[in-house]
Amino acid sequence: MKVLCVATAYSRFKGDIITPWLVEFVKRLKNRGINISIFTSSYRGLDNQILDGIKIYRFRYFLKRYERLTHEETAVDRISRGPFNIILTVFYLLFGAPSIVRLTRNEKFDIIHINWPFPHIIFGVLGKKFGRARLFSSFYGVEIRWLKKKFPFLIKPFSIFINKSDVVTAISTHTAKELEGIVTSEVEIIPFSAAIGEKSAETTDEKEIIFVGRLVERKGVEYLIRAMEIVKNEVPHRLIIIGDGPERQHLEEVTRSLGLEEKVTFTGMISNGERNDHYKRCSFFVLPAVYDKKGDTEGLGVVLLEAMSYSKPVIASKVGGITDIVVNRANGLLVPPADPPALAEAIKLLATNELLKKKMGEQAKKNVDARFNWNRIIGNLIILYEKYH
Repeated sequence: MKVLCVATAYSRFKGDIITPWLVEFVKRLKNRGINISIFTSSYRGLDNQILDGIKIYRFRYFLKRYERLTHEETAVDRISRGPFNIILTVFYLLFGAPSIVRLTRNEKFDIIHINWPFPHIIFGVLGKKFGRARLFSSFYGVEIRWLKKKFPFLIKPFSIFINKSDVVTAISTHTAKELEGIVTSEVEIIPFSAAIGEKSAETTDEKEIIFVGRLVERKGVEYLIRAMEIVKNEVPHRLIIIGDGPERQHLEEVTRSLGLEEKVTFTGMISNGERNDHYKRCSFFVLPAVYDKKGDTEGLGVVLLEAMSYSKPVIASKVGGITDIVVNRANGLLVPPADPPALAEAIKLLATNELLKKKMGEQAKKNVDARFNWNRIIGNLIILYEKYH
């Protein structure tokens, strides 16, 4: 079976940290015998590649120095930075469309699987028509919320296009619910899992609380810092904030203003190996997600699965697709979003109750292995592929 996976961005070199869960997903499909290729945008003139035996077809869409709409940060975040990036988006679509027509005519894929259907449904419909392939569309949440918030006048035409898909999937029940009234067919729930493998690892507890993710408003990291200010004299733990993004400078200023320089550390971007070492030695993981000004929040929360795969309990906000992963007081704690006192209480509870922390960590690992097992996820998707092949 020959599958073309369409994505905004994909690894530019071995070890690239872009969407590691998508890379893991693609590799596992290849290992199961699927002849899978990638269709994505160029980055500063980058041409077609073969990485890990996977063909990556990249389309050029502007002058080399300006091809930065994707890869360095999400296209949604980039577009919000000014009108020039909106112009880049127009060129992205104008040049991507004929590129996928040529590719699908020549290569004859059985299935075209698009990710982030707004705006990639345009590529998908063209590929289906000219390549005579089946069309799968997978939603992650951010794109549908972006469409509703920023481009409501496009909802009706988008609905017409998206319903040309043979199969529509969503990564969580929350994301599937957001598609009501837009998608007429049943939405299949196909989540992703952690990108760090499934084998167990020896872990320790070095009194670290960690957050991993892009430092943007919807992650709610400021509320986590303010919660640490509340419990700074009650728990011996340090907060390690792993990641980078446009909010970092503001978050560091908040940290200094609260006198938390000794309790809060910003690592910036680190390697996958370093990140996994933090998972191994942390006490627990916190994802204090909120709804941002665009109405966006977590579609699933793959970082939660990463932490839980190391038998670590988690604290997370009760928003978005997070509730598909975290069961309150079973494998972690759920708290209201944007509520530092409630978050502080949860931190204090896990930091001071060793028995509860251990019990939740064990249950977290069981839940990941049972419900977010890569073999199960890939198997379910292949069943759908074969049904429409």
